[in-house]
Amino acid sequence: MKNKFSREHWLSPDVLGFAAHWAWIWGVFWSSRFYEEGAQLGAAAFTPGTMLEPLWVVSLLANVVSIAAFLLLARVRNPLSELRVVPWEAAVLTALGTLDPSSAPTLYLVGAVLTGVGSGGIVVLWGERLVEYGPRRLMRVFVAAIIMAAGAYGVLLALPATAAHLAVAALPLMSIACYRRQARRLPRVPQKYRNLPVAARLPLVMILVAFFFGLSFGLMKGLMAPVGAGWINLRDLLNIVAIVGAAGAFYITSAVFKMDFDHLTYQVALPAMAAGFLFLPLHEPLSIIGTAVHQFGYQYFYIVLWAIWAVLAAREEVPAAWMAAWGLLAIQLGQFAGSVAADVSHPFLASDLSLAMLAALVIFLILLVSLFVFGNRSASTGWGFVRPMEEEARPAAGTGLDEACEALARRHRLTSREQDVFQLLARGRNRAFIRKELVIGDETVKSHVKAIYRKVGVSSREELLERVDEG
Repeated sequence: MKNKFSREHWLSPDVLGFAAHWAWIWGVFWSSRFYEEGAQLGAAAFTPGTMLEPLWVVSLLANVVSIAAFLLLARVRNPLSELRVVPWEAAVLTALGTLDPSSAPTLYLVGAVLTGVGSGGIVVLWGERLVEYGPRRLMRVFVAAIIMAAGAYGVLLALPATAAHLAVAALPLMSIACYRRQARRLPRVPQKYRNLPVAARLPLVMILVAFFFGLSFGLMKGLMAPVGAGWINLRDLLNIVAIVGAAGAFYITSAVFKMDFDHLTYQVALPAMAAGFLFLPLHEPLSIIGTAVHQFGYQYFYIVLWAIWAVLAAREEVPAAWMAAWGLLAIQLGQFAGSVAADVSHPFLASDLSLAMLAALVIFLILLVSLFVFGNRSASTGWGFVRPMEEEARPAAGTGLDEACEALARRHRLTSREQDVFQLLARGRNRAFIRKELVIGDETVKSHVKAIYRKVGVSSREELLERVDEG
């Protein structure tokens, strides 16, 4: 099957909405405009001398609490996409928290809490949506969204400060608007398949791996937080480049070279993350380059984890929101623990030698994880040898080929007769069979097929079947 992005892939509501979410993350957490507001609050919000950015750590802690709440909700209310009000509540909280420009410590920290709570709900909702798509479509949406978000971030940097602040605050609302629009294009889950209690075992190996990688990111961010004012913009720019590069590299290695999860981790993600820590004892700008190298490996593996969630949710037959929420919770907990650990260790890392010893320790731990968690458990976990681009999506509960065809036909406004032809094409029937089944002429069949291809935006039956598989 072809792996090219079509126009619909780029402009679909899920890509646009997920891109808006990523652009918001970059605008808030990678923009020096927001950092400058929070930098003055360190002494008021935490212990004197702390290197943690208040916006980062407070929002992250609130994010953990929010994701945990959605995890509990997903056990009894699923799918979460059936909740009509909750997505908008999450978007409004995130927008309000982002919009508050006050430099007063109390108001600023309230805004950080709101952004953490709201964005926690948004990322779980998108996690459910993309995990339901299956690894193949998930990766396409993820990569396309990252590239579009990078372009949006460039636009934000070019705007005046006030306009950029307002635009960033509007992004969560845009993200959920696209989320709801995409929901209307998908088949609705029948009542009997809703709100099923989850009785599956916890995905412990996945949770531990996600926590460890979140921990490594928290350590890197905490240790690299004290960057000179002249280097902040360069650091932020390099990190954005690393994130976009990681998304592109992941798509190439999974779609072109057909790597399985083990090789995606061993040959790309782990070496890049370990290499980032090699730069830790060095001084600026080399230490900033190390941050970008680690960010590349971390972001690469972040996409790997999302694809793993899709595989596990399908194989264990559990709600996508439940699986995604566990993974997101583990990552965010790891980031928070790593950030705090790095902050506490700062007084003991005054020399380059101590930093070098810490870097060696972290690299050693990454090596242990690669050897014992992945190497010995791949066979038992069942996902180490999976090639994500070849993994089929799980059909939504209660839906099948007919429902998928009906949703696609409704989306592209096929006529009644075109829908009849489309249903048969989706089952692999040739024109001769369609002509006899529907009692119509061969030229009429050709005309309907041509019209279907044009409306759906494909040029062959193979592309049409792929579109049906993707929903």
